[in-house]
Amino acid sequence: MNLPTSLAELRATARRLLPPGSNRRAAAKIGKRVGIDGYRYLRLLKSEFALAVAPSAGEPTYAAWLADHRPSGEDLAQQVQRTTDRKVPVAVELVILPGPGDRELTLRSLRVQSDVHWTAVVLGDHDGQGTGDSRISSRAAGTDLSAALVALGVEGDPRSLLVFLEPGDVAEPDLVFQLAARAWDEPAADLLFWDDGLLLDGVAVEPRFRAAWSPDTLLSANPLGRSFALRRATVAAVGLRPELGDAMWWDLLLRRQELSTASAPAGVPAGFGAVAAATLRVPRLLTHVTRRPDVRGEPAEVLVREHLDRIGASATVTSVDGVPWVHWSLDEPPHVTVVIPTRHNRTMLSVCLPTLADTDYPSFDVVIVDNGGRTADREAWYRDHGHGLDLSLVWWDEPFNYSAVNNAAAAGARGEVLVFLNDDTEMLDPQWLRELVGWAVQPDIGVVGSQLIGPDGMIQHAGIVVGMNGFADHVFQGMAPGSDSLFGPTTWYRNFVSVTGACLAVRRDLFDEVGGFDERMVLCGSDVVLGMDMLHLGRRNVCTPRPLVRHLESVTRGTTVPSGDFFASYWRYQKYLFGGDPYYSPSLSLESRIPGLRHADERSPLVRVGEVLDRPFQVFRQTSDDAEAFWLADVSRADDALVRRVRAERGAEVDPIAVRTVNWFLPEIDSPFYGGINTALRMADHLARIHGVRNQFVVMAGPNEPFFRSALAASFPALADAPIHFYDGPTSPDLQHAPPADVSIATLWVTAYSVARFAHTRRRMYLIQDFEPQFYPAGTQYALAEESYGLGLHGLCNTERLLDIYRGQYGGDGFAFMPAVNGAVFNATDRRPWQHEGPVTVFVYARPGHWRNCWELASLALAQVKERLGDRVRIVTAGSWARPDDLGTGIRHLGLLDYRDTGELYRTADVGVALTVSAHPSYLPLELLACGVPVVAFDNPAGDWILHDGENSRRCLRTVDGLAQAIEELVIDGARRAELAERGLADIEAGHADWGLAFEGIYDYLCDPEGRAGGTAVPGQK
Repeated sequence: MNLPTSLAELRATARRLLPPGSNRRAAAKIGKRVGIDGYRYLRLLKSEFALAVAPSAGEPTYAAWLADHRPSGEDLAQQVQRTTDRKVPVAVELVILPGPGDRELTLRSLRVQSDVHWTAVVLGDHDGQGTGDSRISSRAAGTDLSAALVALGVEGDPRSLLVFLEPGDVAEPDLVFQLAARAWDEPAADLLFWDDGLLLDGVAVEPRFRAAWSPDTLLSANPLGRSFALRRATVAAVGLRPELGDAMWWDLLLRRQELSTASAPAGVPAGFGAVAAATLRVPRLLTHVTRRPDVRGEPAEVLVREHLDRIGASATVTSVDGVPWVHWSLDEPPHVTVVIPTRHNRTMLSVCLPTLADTDYPSFDVVIVDNGGRTADREAWYRDHGHGLDLSLVWWDEPFNYSAVNNAAAAGARGEVLVFLNDDTEMLDPQWLRELVGWAVQPDIGVVGSQLIGPDGMIQHAGIVVGMNGFADHVFQGMAPGSDSLFGPTTWYRNFVSVTGACLAVRRDLFDEVGGFDERMVLCGSDVVLGMDMLHLGRRNVCTPRPLVRHLESVTRGTTVPSGDFFASYWRYQKYLFGGDPYYSPSLSLESRIPGLRHADERSPLVRVGEVLDRPFQVFRQTSDDAEAFWLADVSRADDALVRRVRAERGAEVDPIAVRTVNWFLPEIDSPFYGGINTALRMADHLARIHGVRNQFVVMAGPNEPFFRSALAASFPALADAPIHFYDGPTSPDLQHAPPADVSIATLWVTAYSVARFAHTRRRMYLIQDFEPQFYPAGTQYALAEESYGLGLHGLCNTERLLDIYRGQYGGDGFAFMPAVNGAVFNATDRRPWQHEGPVTVFVYARPGHWRNCWELASLALAQVKERLGDRVRIVTAGSWARPDDLGTGIRHLGLLDYRDTGELYRTADVGVALTVSAHPSYLPLELLACGVPVVAFDNPAGDWILHDGENSRRCLRTVDGLAQAIEELVIDGARRAELAERGLADIEAGHADWGLAFEGIYDYLCDPEGRAGGTAVPGQK
């Protein structure tokens, strides 16, 4: 073989032996980084992970699933590059405990980690020398394991992440990277945990997948085993108790949870105790363990009892089949009202009522809402079959609406706790109500449910998972009580998004605070939404695993679900349909109620929901391709004659009119809660409520009335019954069949062409909310958007600046209004103090899918700030549009939020970054200022009406360095942040706190755009 004799030959040989994009080339890069020959690295990697894998019961096999979910060579190479680029690495320290397993197997799995910023300490008699890796050291533990562990907990960097392994455990090659990257992105987190699998005799079996942090599960088990990492400072503050054996890990997690309300532990930045409960799930299988800690029976009881004693909770603890059962003490049991809706189903009530009468609870009454029709015979039946219950009747004569029925009964209920119960239920244990009420009265709990079993003795309900089988479904359904699964045993207390309304308990004050069940859902979904409302209040929802109630589902309500329930549910479930249910694992199939591995080609919940709603859902990415340009050019047609006709008709229609009907020309609706479409709908709602206007919606989209009507109902219920007409594009010949109106209003530049061409209207208006040509690069779309301003429509301009542009550059006329904020969502009530200890949170809204939000500038500037300030700063984004592959960049993406959650997020932010280069700065600066957040924005004159540099905001150069400098200045200067925030709140209160005031004058302008009425009321105006 001839060796290369020149650099060019060497490079050519390297390309031949290590082709670009190949695993061999990626391995060579990683090997170079970790100090191992590339081929040796690849051999090591293959040897460590060519594990025998036991097949699972169904498809896909565990072996296939594991192979699909491991990082590729290119993925590992990218991880190496990211850790190399990070100037402030997060240290991960792996502690290998004494034990009989294969310690060298564990060490070999560490040597091939894609992130080299780790060290390992072997407790026992292992000599780190001779391993060829200076990162591995040993500590003789002898018989005093406790002293060795305590020493590890206090010696070294308090911010380091500690991971505990036993000999024979195998780490996946990206374990360190995943932990370090996520800790870098979320400096407030002190506990990170992941999924694991068992490794028995070299065979990978029994993976265990975990939900997001569920504190109440700790009262029945240690759901994490040893598959978690803790900051060293937390370990030092809590302390390890090796004398507890396997119970040490459960004890550690319980004590760490108690720390969340304690003072900051030594060595941790001040205020860390306030965020010690910050917990991150790493939704990946990252370790194969030789065994999982198993603590049952009396040791488990003692552990939970001691924890409850330490936090001052009044309860006793027993166990069932070795699993702790908490009996909350009710020194003064609150009165309970049990609400049962029925269609006078005597068969079911004859089972339900006698078992309800056997309930061992001192104070409760029963309200039955009967929708079966009131007769003397039926009233007599209740008198004869009351079984001594304190029972009252409500006869419901209106069409059956599960939500409305329960709300009506709750309105007159006497109970401090409400229990909603289907008539097709049977109480199996007289203690059932004590169990539910005991949980419901705990301070942090929202709704409470029970594990329900069906007539066959199998689990019928054990908690609701949003996205399962489309919208939502019951996990563990069809399994035997007490059985195990890939998601853990069915015997644990668990937190969920919600529980079924077939047996649900909630405190009366919380129920009233959220407005009860959502009556837009007639039969299904309102129980799920009730749980979501509790989460919004900061409560946790619990399902107790005790099968105390039998349920024959659907006897009460039947099996036919009104189609409107699906549409109404979509708008409330959006957050979880897009981002996933946090209380379930993304690795588990959503097509089965019994936990199983998710198929690679499994349809997402959004796809399945879209099929039901007859509408595809996808993340928006702005594009400018030829096909779009040709389509827009074809549908945005106008000539000189059209413009002359519009202007002539405008000039001829000079007398004031009393506007009674308005046509709103709308594009597609993705979300009615945000942006320009929200303003259009809000204006329509204002005109309807205040001036009695009849709104009619002309939609440029394929017909899907239920979807659009549900969007209206979800955002502005007063518009829910408005007429909706669909037309296939702005130039559809059928458009002239749209209903006539006094005023027609375009809401997007494309619809301006439609309004100009629409014949059956007396006024043509254009709701201008941004300089829309800037949405595109120079070209066809830019030209068409700009030409819409010359069509001759009256302008309704969002800010004086847009009106000045419309008048000065395009000869238009119009009316300007100054926008406001929704104070119910965006306010500074109970916000975090402006000056506080701990990481400073920077919120950034910079959508990669929209060019005008300058994501490229923002991401580079934020990375620069993070590199310079490290754990002093926490950077977060939110929205369905963000890129999930930004792991380890210093930015934590929170996913799509519920509209109400955005205000909660802003109130925890210290600095808000709102970037735009268009002629309108969006509503984000207003909303941030209303939540007490100083804003960093580009020095764009479009923001002069609200953003005043050095007073309520920091304006900066439109460069990476300029933006980074402005953000860093506010991060390090808490006093300055407070000054800007205070002024921002005053500015909002002075001019942008009331949408009603913002819209004053708009109706008059619709009636009299020429001002001929001289300021007097238009005849017939309300």
